[in-house]
Amino acid sequence: MASCGFIDDGKDKMYGSSADIVKEGDSFSYISKTGSITTRIVDREFKGFSGTETIWSLDVEKKADLRIDYFLTVNKGAFKVVLVTPDDRAVTIAEGTGDGVSMVTLEKGQNRIKFVGARTAGKVEMHLQAGKAVKITNISDE
Repeated sequence: MASCGFIDDGKDKMYGSSADIVKEGDSFSYISKTGSITTRIVDREFKGFSGTETIWSLDVEKKADLRIDYFLTVNKGAFKVVLVTPDDRAVTIAEGTGDGVSMVTLEKGQNRIKFVGARTAGKVEMHLQAGKAVKITNISDE
């Protein structure tokens, strides 16, 4: 017997759990994903995404500002972009469908930007702008 249904592996339960979101290791799955991720731009379309995926690591020498321009379209499920601070706080940058600009002050140390989803499908485009005190590393496998 075959099914095109969603496998309940618990990853969709991470969406509302700050403890799961701030973890160093990721746990996620996609049915499909297309697009690209560079050190400052993400342009991705996805289906069946659940879990948490670190997109960027931001190594910050001293307190610095980060500008994030974002365009999100969520066709199904729940999706958000989260900043994880060096002291393991989860700060939501954007959630659901919408576009805008988010300005955040990064603390010294390692910050991370993660995608968090629960049985979601959609498209995300983001552009990062930061000064010399911020070293951005692309973590995703794109």
